[in-house]
Amino acid sequence: MYVESLEPEKVTQPYPLVLIHGDFHSGKVWLDKPDGNPGWAAYFLKQGYHVYLVDLPGVGRSGKHPSSTGGNVAKLSSLTPQTVEQELTCPEKYPWHQASAWETVARHTQWPGTQAQEALSALLQRTGKAILIGEGTGCIMAWLTTDVMHGLVAGVLSIEPSGPPFGSARSRGRLYGHRAVFDPEVREWGLADIPLTYDPPLPKPQAIIPDPTVDRRNNPLFPLCEYTNPEDPRKSCFMQNPVRVTEGGEMIFHQLLHLRKVPHAVITAEASSHSIFDWATVAFMRQAGLQVSWLRLEELCIRGNGRLMFLEKNSDEIALVLHKWMARLPAVKQGMVAPAPAPTLEALPKPVPGPKSAPAPHTDTSGPSSTPVVQPQGMEAQPQIEAGWQFV
Repeated sequence: MYVESLEPEKVTQPYPLVLIHGDFHSGKVWLDKPDGNPGWAAYFLKQGYHVYLVDLPGVGRSGKHPSSTGGNVAKLSSLTPQTVEQELTCPEKYPWHQASAWETVARHTQWPGTQAQEALSALLQRTGKAILIGEGTGCIMAWLTTDVMHGLVAGVLSIEPSGPPFGSARSRGRLYGHRAVFDPEVREWGLADIPLTYDPPLPKPQAIIPDPTVDRRNNPLFPLCEYTNPEDPRKSCFMQNPVRVTEGGEMIFHQLLHLRKVPHAVITAEASSHSIFDWATVAFMRQAGLQVSWLRLEELCIRGNGRLMFLEKNSDEIALVLHKWMARLPAVKQGMVAPAPAPTLEALPKPVPGPKSAPAPHTDTSGPSSTPVVQPQGMEAQPQIEAGWQFV
């Protein structure tokens, strides 16, 4: 993996930053903006951070090494990404009864994956404890790396992470809707397509053999239900059903064992498609035990931004939000078990609605399963902007 190290004249911040790009980008996306001004890499350098820019394996300066193609890249045939995945690298995702698959497809287990988790883990072993900032699919890479290297991660900032869990917010074509569309083969581990560590543990993927006679509308790893946003009934997503309910009525959910040891933030822009569904990602993270600050830019009086907020005219204003969040990070000791609290924020002066009471749990049969499910509760009680910060 190609890594670019940018070091300020004087390092004044306790943790370095690792900036992780998303789909269709490389590490260069952090250097310059379309308006000709410097990007987030330069901003954070000025704040005294040692900054690392990565090109994930197979991307940009990390991709297409001549030794892997006999020295002649031009002779490679052209295949679509879906064809490569379905026929070569991840055929087990596609049930064998489909016309383009085969009977033994479920036994495929040896492809190493994208290698991003391994490459980023190796980088952290060289940099020491660092803060991970990802955008889009780069957020998934940050979570996967934290899952195996949590002792070396001081915090994770997710710039509009890929979501929502267990499906898509697109109903047809590029049209985004408020109700998530369930897909058993999209982010089946909640935040990622490959295993994350949960407590209680989830079944091992190789123990799940797809059966074409079984209705697979439900996720084979989780018992799920369709969860309606109590603040906006138009919005729904898929969440965990409880593993069990204690005698006292407490709902026990699968917890993200290692990710919950690290503070998290999710940043959402006002005019982005993620403004429709990032709430679902945050709700799932909180249900799984993570301490998450959801930073909605319009609530911080930063208006008009879209998906590529880090390339837009006011990107320095957004970088300041990240910088202040990072300045409040607690010391996270390797091996700690209790969840580390996320830094908190104080909203800019504005009318604040009173708290809403949490609805009583109830059963619902509208989820992907036909059996009664228990609606998860507690997400609606989580504040979007917490107290404790003063913006200047």
